[in-house]
Amino acid sequence: MKDINFFKPYLGKKKEKINAQMYIYGAMAIVGLLIIITFGINTTREILLDKSIKSYNNKLAASEIQTQLKEANNINKQIDILKQYDAGLIDVAVSVKDRDNVSDILLKNISSTVPSGVSFKNLDIVDNTVAIKGVSISREAVAELKYNLSKLSIMKDVYVNSIDTQSAVKGEYSFDIKCVLKDVG
Repeated sequence: MKDINFFKPYLGKKKEKINAQMYIYGAMAIVGLLIIITFGINTTREILLDKSIKSYNNKLAASEIQTQLKEANNINKQIDILKQYDAGLIDVAVSVKDRDNVSDILLKNISSTVPSGVSFKNLDIVDNTVAIKGVSISREAVAELKYNLSKLSIMKDVYVNSIDTQSAVKGEYSFDIKCVLKDVG
């Protein structure tokens, strides 16, 4: 005869429950073990890093390193000052280059306007002003020079300061013309 075990279905479920708990406890143990291992590794690395920091600080505190550090700081300050001077010089150079009104084009343009019978004694260019002093055989030649200069695209304003016979040779006229150049910038 066969025995009938009415508790058999309950025994399998209890065994399954025990197996599931073993897996959970095993996973928790593995995770806990990993946490403990990483904590130990990190603590060891932190201790080693602290020791190396102390070692480097001791080396930096040495007198010869301090003198080298002071020299390096002085050199860096000098480099910064030189960079500031360089920036200032670049600004000045750019400004001078931008204000460079005396060019062969300007001189060619002015010489192309000179009628016959007119010669220059002096030609001064200061900032944006051209001052021309010269002699002419007639007043009309001076007027023609003024007109020709006014027609140049680089001239903003042209005016005759004076036409005089006193400081010139007999039969000639001395003149003084001022021209204001247009701003290129």
